[in-house]
Amino acid sequence: MAAPTRAVVWFRRDLRLDDNPAFAAATAAHDVVTALFVADLGLLDRVGPFRRRQLLADVAALDEELRTRAGGRLLVRVGDPRSVVPAEARARRARVVHWNDDPSPRARRRDAAVAAALTAAGIGTQRSWGTLVLPPGSVLTRAGSLSRVFTPFHRTWAATPWDPWPTPGGAHVDGDVGDVLPPPGDAPPVEAGAAAAVGRLEAFLERVDAYPEVRDRPDLDATSRLSVDLRFGTLSPRTVASVVGTSTPGRAAFVRQLAWRDWYAHLLVAHPTLATTSLSPHEPDWRHDPDGLAAWQEGRTG
Repeated sequence: MAAPTRAVVWFRRDLRLDDNPAFAAATAAHDVVTALFVADLGLLDRVGPFRRRQLLADVAALDEELRTRAGGRLLVRVGDPRSVVPAEARARRARVVHWNDDPSPRARRRDAAVAAALTAAGIGTQRSWGTLVLPPGSVLTRAGSLSRVFTPFHRTWAATPWDPWPTPGGAHVDGDVGDVLPPPGDAPPVEAGAAAAVGRLEAFLERVDAYPEVRDRPDLDATSRLSVDLRFGTLSPRTVASVVGTSTPGRAAFVRQLAWRDWYAHLLVAHPTLATTSLSPHEPDWRHDPDGLAAWQEGRTG
């Protein structure tokens, strides 16, 4: 009898099970799957308290979702992913490590180091773009380049069909919980987990048609309230785009914002220095005005 095939799914900014191509591909192609989250304390110690609390709460909610829906648990390890991910893959006798890519330069450097270590150990990698509607490189001009102007990018983005994502399989999910997560402290800014994210999406559908007229009104509850969910991946952006749709001007205006989000990610992948330098060859004429900056910071501009 053949030994069961094993894989690791490395969760990062995709803290959900539904519409998650990395998790779906792993559970469809292998018999046993380890769901892994690496708590990088160096990173956690640098982020603000609200982001930290939300992340830790969403990770805990993913563990509960795995327990109730897949009969397994989220394996938490504390450390540097560049060493922890290859070590866990070897320890679990995994053939492949699956993950969803992240466009940030820091994440791409980290992921390149992880992929190199896995390759050296004879372990495969399978990477998806479950954090975006369309992957970088798929929305190009007729000349084959990425547009630096949003309107033509959006026109092509809206006409580009989505590649099908894998359908989840019936793999057994490991039940090892690993290390203890750092305590989040106070409650997160928004209710954690994928189920709560779906609830926010459904609530937004009741006000989305007025989105173009009222989205810039801070005195109204007019925005989607989905930014946290898209940031930590408790909702797939493709799910959001599909559920909202473009059947009314308000819905089309909101989905256009998801295209903006994709565009910036595509630009960052194509131009990693964009995180710290201007894309334009002509630097802006910066105005150094400490008094004006202080007035803006303190709400005294009128």
